[in-house]
Order: sequence, then C-alpha cells, then structure tokens
Amino acid sequence: SSGINAEYGGAVVERLTRCRTLNANNNRVEIIPPEIRGMRSLQVLCLERNLVATIPREILSCLEITELHLGNNRIKELPRELGYLRNLKKLFIYKNEIAEIPDEIGHCQSLQILDVSCNLITMFPEGIYHCALKELHCDENPLLEHLPVLSQNVHDIFYLKELCARMILQSFKDRNSILRKSATVRPDILNVLKDAKKCVVCEQSYLFSWLECVHFVNAKSELKLKNRAGNIPIRACLCSYDCFYTEGHNYFAVSYPN
Repeated sequence: SSGINAEYGGAVVERLTRCRTLNANNNRVEIIPPEIRGMRSLQVLCLERNLVATIPREILSCLEITELHLGNNRIKELPRELGYLRNLKKLFIYKNEIAEIPDEIGHCQSLQILDVSCNLITMFPEGIYHCALKELHCDENPLLEHLPVLSQNVHDIFYLKELCARMILQSFKDRNSILRKSATVRPDILNVLKDAKKCVVCEQSYLFSWLECVHFVNAKSELKLKNRAGNIPIRACLCSYDCFYTEGHNYFAVSYPN
C-alpha cells in the first residue's frame, strides 16, 4: 500500500463530522489532515503503526476525545495544547521519538492510562500529579536513576533581563506597587511574563533562568499507580543554586552521561 495522501485523507475526514470512532491503524498515514478540526463528535482516534511525525493543533478542536492511539509512529514532540483535551482518558504514544512530556498534560485531569513505552523520556513533568493516572507504562525509556555523582559548587549569574523580570514578578504581590501598576498596562510586558513559573523550594517566580532538577516519587504510594512499583523521576525547577544548596529538600541536580 502506498498509504493515504494528505489531500485524499483531508477530503474524507472533512465529511466525518458526526464520526465518534476513527480507526486508521496500519495505513502508512504520514499527516493528520487539518480537516480533523471539524470532527467535533470524535471520541476515539486510532492511528497506530503509521508514519505520523507531528500532532497538528487542529486535533485539539476535538474536545470530546477520550482515547488517542498514536503508538508506533514517528512523533518527536507533544504539543503543549494537549492539555485542552480535558476528557482524555487514555493516551497511547509508545514507540515514538518523544523526549519530553509537556507539563500541560496536568490539565488532562481525566487521564487514567498513559503509555509512553519505547521513547526517549528521561523524566516526567510535575503536571503528572494532577492526572487521575491508574496505569503508567514507561518501559524502554532512558529514565534517570537515583545515583550519586560528584558535583562542584556553582554560583548564580543572572542576566539583567532575568533580574528585571523577577523584580516585576515580585512586585505583583503588592497591590500598591508602582511597578505592578505600570506593568499591568503594558500588554507587551504581560505577554512575556505569562510564561513565569515558581521555584519548588522558595516559591518565588522566575522567567528565563532556572536549574533543572529531579525528585523521585513512589509509583504506588504517591502516584497511586496500580501497574508499577518503585520510583518515578519527576522534573522540578529551582530558581537558583542558592535554593539548590538549601537543606531539607529532596531535589537532585540532573547529570546526563557523556
């Protein structure tokens, strides 16, 4: 079979406005046509064992989707907008080339089964705590292990842009702050600050500079998984080395083998 080309596939999909289940497994499909956005009733999408490399944003218009079967493709990245699929219960993306799960997956609070086996994932995002996971399949991934390595003390050096951003973000806590009042009437500034995150240690906000760390959580007692035991590496970000050197936390710096 030569597969389903994008033009033909788009013409077919465009007519399936009331379709609830679409099964196109093992068809050498290379592209999910943008016309899929019209399938507002779609609940189950099966595209396993194909040649799909990207998940188009148009699929996020299918808000009724409960199951996504995209295993055994060529997908390298999951869109952050995946979090819009609030009804998603099962996500199968095994045997792809995915290196990172976006933190926005935490918005999929109905997600019960996640299969990311045979990918390139080293750790999972903090957002995974907010899912209702019962099963996590992650075998055959280069997951980080809790192994001690030698490290050197490093001091923070922040660019002026980061220092200014942190000062503005800090001012947002004070309603009477002149800096806050000035920033809130500047859409360009607010657009930059919308990506700010909080340090897991001091809970202060940061924007461009952070220290990527990992902590290890028990699959059964903390994540409540039914199919796994042992520890799962979860990504965490600290705003500075000062926070990293603070005693009393269980966050570890990430070291990748050469």
